[in-house]
Amino acid sequence: MSYVELHCHSNFSLLDGADHPETLVARAAALGMPALALTDHDGVYGAVRFQAAAQAAGIRSLLGAELTLHDESHLTLLVQNEAGWHNLCYLISRARHNAAKGSAQLPKNELVGCTDGLIALSGCREGAISRALRQDDRQTALNQARHYQQLFGPDNFYIELQNHHRPDDPRRNHRLAALADYLGLPCVASNNVHYAEQAGQRR
Repeated sequence: MSYVELHCHSNFSLLDGADHPETLVARAAALGMPALALTDHDGVYGAVRFQAAAQAAGIRSLLGAELTLHDESHLTLLVQNEAGWHNLCYLISRARHNAAKGSAQLPKNELVGCTDGLIALSGCREGAISRALRQDDRQTALNQARHYQQLFGPDNFYIELQNHHRPDDPRRNHRLAALADYLGLPCVASNNVHYAEQAGQRR
């Protein structure tokens, strides 16, 4: 089974991602990935360039975004179909509308009725569930996971595991995996990519 990166930021994640969508696609193709997801922060500005580059490289493009919610937690959304694309664009618009210019904050209740065609990943270390577990608040983590499970359905919500060699990563991932097992939720591994090559970390 080939690895597919499902959490990837381009330079359209302003002041955060380092590389153009084309560079990320080229690197994914060189690594033998059959597909790549682009999940920029609160926007889909790179979608057209990303899809064109992926088509030229012969890999599948997966569209999405990492949304910032009202409590500053993050949620990764991936598009399954046309309905999901419309819902993602609507949610991004609502997030922009509810925040100061240049930022985004989506009230969680805006997700209700707007999850059709979307797959949700629990997010990076700033996801609500991961954040609660880092604070040793298992009950809040369970409540958040159950909330997303109900919103997206058990087949469309995944607990996201990431290992960036931080001291707390093993403990946090163990707790996330245990929570997923307890609730019967699937897990997915991602890298929260922000650059195509390690040299990009210094940009």
